[in-house]
Amino acid sequence: MLSILVALSAAYIVYTGAVTIYNLFFHPLHSIPGPKLWIAFPLFRHISHVRGRFDIEVFALHEKHGDAVRLGPNVVSFATAQAWKDIYGHGSPQLPKVLVSPNNRHNIITANTVDHTRHRKALSPAFSAKALQAQEPILQMYVDKLILRLKMVAESRLPADMVKWYNLATFDLIGDLAFGESFGGLDSSEYHHWVSTIFQSVRLVPLMRLKHAYPLIFKLLALTIPRSKLEARSRQEKHSRLTMQKRLRRAESRGQADFVDSMLRHKSDNEGLSEAELTANANVLIVAGSETTATLLSGLTYWLLRTPEVLEKVTKEVRSTMAQEEDITFHSASAQLPYLLACLNEALRMYPPVPTGLERMTPPGGPITIAGYQIPPQTAVSVHQLASYHSDRHFHDARRFIPERWLPEAKSDPSSPFYHDHRDILQPFLVGPRNCLGKNLAYSEMRIIMARMLWNFDLQLCEESATWNEQRSYLLWEKPPLMCQLRERTR
Repeated sequence: MLSILVALSAAYIVYTGAVTIYNLFFHPLHSIPGPKLWIAFPLFRHISHVRGRFDIEVFALHEKHGDAVRLGPNVVSFATAQAWKDIYGHGSPQLPKVLVSPNNRHNIITANTVDHTRHRKALSPAFSAKALQAQEPILQMYVDKLILRLKMVAESRLPADMVKWYNLATFDLIGDLAFGESFGGLDSSEYHHWVSTIFQSVRLVPLMRLKHAYPLIFKLLALTIPRSKLEARSRQEKHSRLTMQKRLRRAESRGQADFVDSMLRHKSDNEGLSEAELTANANVLIVAGSETTATLLSGLTYWLLRTPEVLEKVTKEVRSTMAQEEDITFHSASAQLPYLLACLNEALRMYPPVPTGLERMTPPGGPITIAGYQIPPQTAVSVHQLASYHSDRHFHDARRFIPERWLPEAKSDPSSPFYHDHRDILQPFLVGPRNCLGKNLAYSEMRIIMARMLWNFDLQLCEESATWNEQRSYLLWEKPPLMCQLRERTR
């Protein structure tokens, strides 16, 4: 018996050694540089994910190796504009996602190509220009509440955690649009349990990658997850289900202002959405439309307060352009505040709400060309956002917050230091058939909230938040409080 175990152990060691040598020196991807430890032992890449250091480490790897980095035996990360087109874009074969879903309910994010078309058809009307007009009064109502609550905080002279306040506002708004009722965060000044579960679950995302790659290790690590988190997740799912059922029983319609109304128009079609799919999509829309928007607003606030000359310039633009606060509308904020838009784009570059690469799988058959590289079948490929946006190969003075790089004159004047910036590499809403439906709503939401913040308040960064941007990431950023001192504007 002992001799059999010894023989099996020896065979395993020889096999593992042979695979490692092949992956390092003879694999079709062997010419693409990358960390040999991750290529030989992919578990170390997953450990980087679990530690929340993956995106920072991938950025460093791209700085060392260039625009293509091999992160595992069959994993390649890119940092070029061409890779966006080749991997995600229209006109290229649509590469399937590398699915990492905690359950089997398909939504617009995790659906396959056929089902994605069905989901997108049901959701698209809720994000049309006409729908945006219908949603503006609802958005303004929640921004009214946010400003009122922050005026009370300013009067108390206590610092405000702007991460929390932006989250309260965006989750209340999108919760209303998606489920037909607010989470009540701005009223209570506290997170609803549905929302707090999202933040408590951020660190669990990397474990889902382990579940597929190393199921035994996943089972062992799963034993360390507190029962309270599992119960919170169960309670969140129950709340979503019951709230959707309540919404479906409601007879009145808000037309295109309501995401559910849009989805219900297709419910009776052969290609319509089931109740489970309605609920799953509502969950996705809330997280995608709330957390990411609040993240960008938090990042923008931080970088404005770290760059006083930019803060002064954008504040002056808002206050000199708008005669009164009521003048700040979707249309006016879009048409009359170009420097604010430049600030938003620069914040998306400096602090992308989703800093990582969203993986796609190359199809079976022959190799395909991505950014000039021949990539074999069954390779996970992505464009890494943080590495792309922070590289001096793509942006002049890339580590500094400089909104001027996004102004029209920077693109048209050859003497501008930003003339050669690769602006088309900035794609925080993705490209191609799976790009973000809510891009226009998100931009409108961010413009209105930030313009009204600058109209109403003078802000100062508290010393405790001076290094706020030094964060870990688990698909999303793990954000500490962003403490700011607010003073109501004197007129």
